[in-house]
Amino acid sequence: MKMSIRVKLVIAISLLIIVLFSIAGMLFINEKKVELADDIYANALAFSRLTATTVAYDYDLYLAQNGFVYFNREIKSIFDQNADVSIIKVLNFSGEVLYDSSTDTDKKYAGEKRVIKDGDLLSQLKAESISLKTLEGRIVYLKQNESGDFDLVDNLEKPVSALESGTMIDYFVVPATEKYSIFYKIDYTHLDERIAAMVKRIMYLVVFGIMMGMIMSFIMSLQVTKSVKKLVTGAEGVARGDFATKVDIDTGDELEFLGKAFNKMTVDLGASVEARVYKERVTRELELATQIQQRLVPNDELIPKFKDLDISGGLIPASEIGGDIYDFIKINEDKLLMYLGDVTGHGVPAGIVSSIANALFYGYADREDIKQVVVDVNRVLKAKTMPTMFLTLCFAQWQQSTKKFSYVNAGHEQIIHYQAGAQNVDVKPAGGIALGMVPDVSKNLKIEEIDLASGDFIVIYSDGIPECWRNEKEIFGMERLKETVKKFSNLKTAREIKDAILADVKTFANGYKQMDDITIVVLKRL
Repeated sequence: MKMSIRVKLVIAISLLIIVLFSIAGMLFINEKKVELADDIYANALAFSRLTATTVAYDYDLYLAQNGFVYFNREIKSIFDQNADVSIIKVLNFSGEVLYDSSTDTDKKYAGEKRVIKDGDLLSQLKAESISLKTLEGRIVYLKQNESGDFDLVDNLEKPVSALESGTMIDYFVVPATEKYSIFYKIDYTHLDERIAAMVKRIMYLVVFGIMMGMIMSFIMSLQVTKSVKKLVTGAEGVARGDFATKVDIDTGDELEFLGKAFNKMTVDLGASVEARVYKERVTRELELATQIQQRLVPNDELIPKFKDLDISGGLIPASEIGGDIYDFIKINEDKLLMYLGDVTGHGVPAGIVSSIANALFYGYADREDIKQVVVDVNRVLKAKTMPTMFLTLCFAQWQQSTKKFSYVNAGHEQIIHYQAGAQNVDVKPAGGIALGMVPDVSKNLKIEEIDLASGDFIVIYSDGIPECWRNEKEIFGMERLKETVKKFSNLKTAREIKDAILADVKTFANGYKQMDDITIVVLKRL
């Protein structure tokens, strides 16, 4: 069913009103949030200054003498004075927590000594001035000047920049007596509730605006119906295949411009058939390019065999043409080269660069060591590819006679080494620089070695695994990858481990769109 001009106007004006009200509402809410946060800061500071001495006095008078009921009653009355303070703690200067309102609710704490291990908080406890920590982690000391105002300083009493308007505070620490400091935790729940109420009122205004927009759009539609009918008649002629159809609209406004655009469209439609043919040809060429790239990636049957090493690899592209590469080059019966790389982005440009890199690795495989191979490949990529295209790479070597596994990391992901004897997942640090960024990377690369004991295995992967999205907020992540490697460490073959990890990643994604190529290589010492 075709949408009438009236419906379109209703939708357009309603959306405009929604956008305008939303922007205005967001600006107002942000401004109000800053104002409320500043009020909470000022009130909490005044509250903590006024009550700190009282809390310390009540502690000595009641709680230190095992009078928890009386002390708890006084604390509750103090809490009633400020709803934005959620936790009060009494601490001595050595960092011991003598009272914590969040846990000491029924009786005086009688367990092991509770000692603060946070070095910054310990420094705050020992300071003579009031101090605070923001939710962003900044620590500031408030030194009172001669006029009674506060100067912001650091722990060495050097002046620091002022707090920005709307800064949210995590806690205050107030020196109360010569023995105690009082800790006040700030809670912004009430601020959030007030903001939510404002949002609700803004929504009411949006609904009212939409209703007004519907009325306005109905009135406007009556003025344009005549011209729209001409356009409808012309569209019907085009629908019958008459591309010579013209409409004559002389209104001097946007509708006249639309009529001219319609007339031009009828001409352009004649050329659309050629555009469709071109699109089909490009689609076919992409399919052929995909098939060619798939042939460049080795399957498990084509992976070289070594007596003491089990190898498997896999690649799941994010689009028809991927930017990830991996391969194995058997130099002789004693030496195996292998690599896994990730070109910037994916698609045709990344696929071209990855194909170039594949050829270069084979061409330079006879170099003296693996570092020299990477250096030579980088030199060519820097000279022959675009400045915005880079290749992160892990280039490795297995020496059968010495049973040594060595590798060069060129800005790639961390390598995972599973140690069978200790049943430990060891993540090797990343390093180096991506290829194609600078002409010479020899000073940025070094050869690392991993001692592979029997049963150990190596996992090399592209960032498509740890950065696999499950939704707009959650990714697979390194910690989950480490847990996955350990979970499947009891599998016997490299292929089983590879397949299990890929299956775990796909299960995690739960059908969410794959944003990047996913590539993995597993090497297991037999």
